[in-house]
Amino acid sequence: MAREIFRYIVVAEDGTSHEHHTRLRHSDVASLLRRTVGGWLPPIPIGVPDLYAWGDEDGHPKALRPNPVARLLVARLGGGDLPLVGPVVVTGRRGATVISLTPTQTDGVLTALTCCR
Repeated sequence: MAREIFRYIVVAEDGTSHEHHTRLRHSDVASLLRRTVGGWLPPIPIGVPDLYAWGDEDGHPKALRPNPVARLLVARLGGGDLPLVGPVVVTGRRGATVISLTPTQTDGVLTALTCCR
């Protein structure tokens, strides 16, 4: 049985972004995202209904570095000007379910990111 490929974008604290393609084991998206951001996952509120943004809810107490590029990206996606720290992940969304980014969504997020640097 082929494993599902999950596509997501990570915006690191230094402003770089990376598109990841990962083969999921047992469809455990939450574990993958927790490992990527380094902690527990609250969704970061944004206005785009088919995207989720994720960060470490304990980022401020852990004294993670500010992430100004992710802050600007979230603002461009309708999330307001939030003080984000640590890595931020962008995934696809269908209703309340986390899904892989589509190629169109990936292109849209990467285009938005070019305006944030």
